[in-house]
Amino acid sequence: DYVIYWDETVKGLGLKTYPSSKKTFLFQSRLGGKVLKITLGTFPNSTIDQARQKAKALDVMCTQGIDPRLEKKKQIAQNDLEAKQIKRNKLLFADVWDSYLQANQSRWRERTYKDHIRLASGNNEISIGKRKTLSKPQPIYALLNIPISELSSNVLTEWLNQENIERPTSAALSFRLVRACLNWADEQSLYMGLLPDKSIHTKQVKQSVTPTKAKKDCLQREQLHAFFKAILELPNPYISAYLLVTLITGARRNEIATLKWQDIDLKWNTLHISDKIDDEGRSIPLTPYVKKLITDLPKHNDYVFYSEKSSTGYIVEPTKSLKLAASNAGIEHLSIHGLRRSFKTLSE
Repeated sequence: DYVIYWDETVKGLGLKTYPSSKKTFLFQSRLGGKVLKITLGTFPNSTIDQARQKAKALDVMCTQGIDPRLEKKKQIAQNDLEAKQIKRNKLLFADVWDSYLQANQSRWRERTYKDHIRLASGNNEISIGKRKTLSKPQPIYALLNIPISELSSNVLTEWLNQENIERPTSAALSFRLVRACLNWADEQSLYMGLLPDKSIHTKQVKQSVTPTKAKKDCLQREQLHAFFKAILELPNPYISAYLLVTLITGARRNEIATLKWQDIDLKWNTLHISDKIDDEGRSIPLTPYVKKLITDLPKHNDYVFYSEKSSTGYIVEPTKSLKLAASNAGIEHLSIHGLRRSFKTLSE
């Protein structure tokens, strides 16, 4: 049971009182031939002046044929939409990147997934001999804490220009991975439309990507004698053997670096190495000279080309030794991958 006391100054405003002393302001009117009732708040939490102000606004809406209840629902929906958009605008590129990797890991090759992880890594602890240090953050790491809604063409261009100073090749690869991620994001309802003005595809950004030039360094037949002599004179027998086996087999640098003793079949003279294309790897012949290079190495762990300084247990960065040997042999600009090119050209 309750009693309603109607206000004498504002049309439709009443104070509903209950035996329990509870008092509630209400607004009552007619809309489309039906009675409309709206609660305005409890007394004394809402004052009479506040209730009168609300009632006047509701009366104007009813006079205009507008249902205040529907307008309230529309306003709530609009507020929710704006709140969601604000939340969307705060989504970091790291959120998109993590979702992208999770969504695609199952269909990627392991190497592809690891490339994404590597190029977005930050200050990782690495071992250099007995000393531990932090590696330099990779290119994509610089973008992770930027909201995707702020990845404008200017931001991306500045990022590329900065990375191009020291590592243009890594920057170009990182750009391609970031572009693929953002293209994927633009097809997802959660991220759709967040990237400003399709910035990843603008001419300004594309012109900041350093074109990848094909390298042509390789050994000539006439250089082999001097090269072998210089390599065999290196003080580290593991690096010497690693470089020569890489040249003679034509395998990729990591395929040889991660070779384990269990991958060598001395009975049938074969090597089973990991493969960039085939996840099951491949077997190649173990030639007498390669066999001697390998079997002359002492065993310290599971890896053939052991490294005391590397935290992985195998040789990771032999470039310095290769440059030294090449320089001693009078050869310029020879890279590790140049040994693989040499295998191809010299075999032909």
